[in-house]
Amino acid sequence: MNRRSFLLEMRKSGQLKGDKPCFVVLKYKDENRNYRGEYILSQRYDNLYLQKINRLFEMLRPKDDFSVSIHSFIGFKIESNNSRNSFILYKENGELLKMDYMVGLKETFSTEENIERIAKVLTEKGLKRIEDDING
Repeated sequence: MNRRSFLLEMRKSGQLKGDKPCFVVLKYKDENRNYRGEYILSQRYDNLYLQKINRLFEMLRPKDDFSVSIHSFIGFKIESNNSRNSFILYKENGELLKMDYMVGLKETFSTEENIERIAKVLTEKGLKRIEDDING
């Protein structure tokens, strides 16, 4: 199943938690758990939802899902690379949530577009878009 079909099935079954879905890969540790692997990032209201998917896009793994409040971050950055970009959210204490996503393919266009749409919402909610190094 391709990504578009997978998202369509999630929408039809009511499993997609937010809007503007993006396929991302992350390594993240909070005070309770480590999260790593492929996720669907989506946004609704003041929350970002990360829904764990298996490598073959055949099913969700709800026990590994989590959400974060937009207001727990102070800024964000989109770093461009050759075949993948990084969407990085920064907390005031220096912690960050870094999500990588593929770019430059027909299949990745909706993720690229939706990351920018989420970035626009973050800016509207008062987060600073960081163009240069967070410390500089």
